Amino acid sequence: MQATGGEIEPGKKDQPPFLLVQDALSKRADLFHRLRAVLRLEEKNPTAKKLDQIRAALQRFKASLRRKRPERGPAKVMREAIDLILTHLDRHGPYLWGHAIRIPRRVGGGIRLVARTNNGLESLFHTIKHGERRRSGRKILTQGFEVLPPAAALATNLHDADYVSLLCGSLDQLPEAFAQLDAPHRSRSIAVGAKQNNTTAEGASLSTTDKRLVRRQIFEEYILQAAKCA
Repeated sequence: MQATGGEIEPGKKDQPPFLLVQDALSKRADLFHRLRAVLRLEEKNPTAKKLDQIRAALQRFKASLRRKRPERGPAKVMREAIDLILTHLDRHGPYLWGHAIRIPRRVGGGIRLVARTNNGLESLFHTIKHGERRRSGRKILTQGFEVLPPAAALATNLHDADYVSLLCGSLDQLPEAFAQLDAPHRSRSIAVGAKQNNTTAEGASLSTTDKRLVRRQIFEEYILQAAKCA
């Protein structure tokens, strides 16, 4: 520290090496951008041939990193960055492929490509959260998602005309398709089987008074007896 005119100013030794930090971050960012460019995660219409090309390009990129990796000397930043990328590629490399799935000839044959990232699932989760927030008016959705059945996500498929066509033909025939799900077992009352389960009939939107009512054992027995008489 240096004192000048009654004020204390930092000396050169006390100043952080911003230029060194900037240089290190720039080198790391360059490696990261090169990796993303090789993986081509933004590819809109991938094909099996393109996936093979991406895999070959990644192998060349890994070989290039190993050649350029400094064994010793002051290039510690570059060495650590390269080691980090190579370690992750070795660990997660097997999961980067396998998206081109061959379909057996007995069910049509050909190749089906599955998504290479979870961007679609993240977008779906965002859509479900947005819909639940609009439906309930709640900001915190933890309780709502805890009681939301996993199959609820499949309901979004009804926006896909091909899915609806395979499922039931048209949306007008959807009630009939649901009715046929338990048709072979309709002779057995579901209410009789429910007596074996320790379930509670309640909902998150019920008032405290209503919750106390529906949690009573006699209330459940009334419902089961009514279902048996139907």
